[in-house]
Amino acid sequence: MLIKLTVQNLAVIEYTQLELSRALNVVTGETGAGKSLLVDALEFLLGGPADRSLIRANADAASVEATFQVRLPSASLSAALITAGVDFDDEGVLVLFRETHRVGRSVSRLNGKAVPVSVVRGVGAALVDIHGQGTHLSLLDPMFQLVMLDSHANEKTLRFAVEQAVVAVNTLETELTMLLAGSRAAAQQQDLLGFQVKEISDAGLEPGEESALIAERDELGNARMIQEACATAYEALHGDSANADDLIAQAVQALRRSLDPSGKLAGYVNALEESAARLSESARDMRSYAEGVSGDPSRLEEVEDRIEVVRRLKRKYGATEEAVLAFAEEAQQKLEAYDTSDERLAGLTSQIAKAREWAGMQAWGLSKARHEAGKRLSASSAEHLIEVGMPQVRFACDITQREDERGLPCPDGTRYAFDSTGIDRVEFLVETNLGEGLKPLARVASGGETGRLMLALISALRTKVGVPTLVFDEIDSGIGARASEVVGRKLWALGSAAQVICVTHLPQVAAYADRHFRVQKAVEDERTFAGALALDKIGRVNELAEMLGGDRNEDIDGAAQRMLEAAEAVKVARQRIRA
Repeated sequence: MLIKLTVQNLAVIEYTQLELSRALNVVTGETGAGKSLLVDALEFLLGGPADRSLIRANADAASVEATFQVRLPSASLSAALITAGVDFDDEGVLVLFRETHRVGRSVSRLNGKAVPVSVVRGVGAALVDIHGQGTHLSLLDPMFQLVMLDSHANEKTLRFAVEQAVVAVNTLETELTMLLAGSRAAAQQQDLLGFQVKEISDAGLEPGEESALIAERDELGNARMIQEACATAYEALHGDSANADDLIAQAVQALRRSLDPSGKLAGYVNALEESAARLSESARDMRSYAEGVSGDPSRLEEVEDRIEVVRRLKRKYGATEEAVLAFAEEAQQKLEAYDTSDERLAGLTSQIAKAREWAGMQAWGLSKARHEAGKRLSASSAEHLIEVGMPQVRFACDITQREDERGLPCPDGTRYAFDSTGIDRVEFLVETNLGEGLKPLARVASGGETGRLMLALISALRTKVGVPTLVFDEIDSGIGARASEVVGRKLWALGSAAQVICVTHLPQVAAYADRHFRVQKAVEDERTFAGALALDKIGRVNELAEMLGGDRNEDIDGAAQRMLEAAEAVKVARQRIRA
């Protein structure tokens, strides 16, 4: 609820402060006294335009501050506060402050913290509905209208069932989407692994192959030099002229002709003979190797190509031949382990079909309940509209669905678009003048007449409107005494569900106030001052007498007293019925 409203330097208001009741607060005063300035102040505070022309003369700035006490914040209010990074204090107090300057930008604060005006609008929309020119009017929002209709239908269980059924459908379809995406990715991965395994397998790679190929390439490229070196070495070791073999044989003969008392020469002979045998073997091997070395250009090209193949595989799959082969083995194992999940896909598709069918049945049942509630609301609204002096106004609750091939299957054989609220789109329609036809409530909402229309609808809904503070500006415009008494009674009854602030010029409405404020204007030192004064019982009688009009006399005062007593009697009787 709004506990306190403080206004400074706004037009003729230099300073005024209102401490409000939890129920019905009424603001009265002479025409032009500044009653609606309080509503203008609230609209500005809650994010409305900063009209610098309303700053009081000789003042640099105008400001409005409102103190709210919120026991159970709504989801929308909690979300707005989280966005602003603002917490309640221990008593649930929330202070909104806004100031506009002649020079510079306006300033907004929430519990002392500077916040953008967009945050103020979000918080304000969750705290106050102003029924006058349509500002902060939740009931004009089709989504809010749907919530109100469901509350009127009293189908919380069915609505919850629909929400749960839709959650189940969305969860399963999300899982299917992920599975299909995973299957596509798996197929792509399988193709890649298959290609990699085949590429390595077709190459016939062997461990250590690159080193052997490099050696062969070097041999092929240097064949002539190798052959000449081997021929020269063979000739030196085993040629026709003096060679190593002959020289060793001469050395052996010389050693054998000598005496050998110690036996050492025999050892040298053996060593030389062994060397001669090794030299002969090496000479034969060199000749054989030289004869086998070929400088075949075609073979050299084959070796070069093969080296490039091996190196390409190493660049892609591993630093060594062994690493490449290990990669191929691992890829083959992954390939064999892949599960295309066809069975899971079929099972999930079947689950989704069943979940959609169940959700469609639940949504269809809720839709039927809404249609019945809409009929009841239309009939009830007609009665309340007559009571508030609007017999010419016609109200209807329009409930529609949109066909969608991806929608929920319903018992009528049609698929309808859906969300967590079901398959329905709800919009409140009104016809304010005979023959104009029904139009959306948001398109005809303006002026004090709309306040009475809203009051009738809220009374017909018989439920909290979702916003803790309701403001009705000039709701009694153009109605007679009998209808105005009904309006006053309805406003007071509404005060049991929400805090109500009503600006009125009718005593029949003012008589039902739980707290009554009079806005009065005075001139001092050639300056006009206006402010709001909370009235006691005597002050209320005097104010009602003034509002009844004519010259003050005992009859007028008595009528005002009786009007106040009659309203109090109605309130006491209603309270006993509630108890």
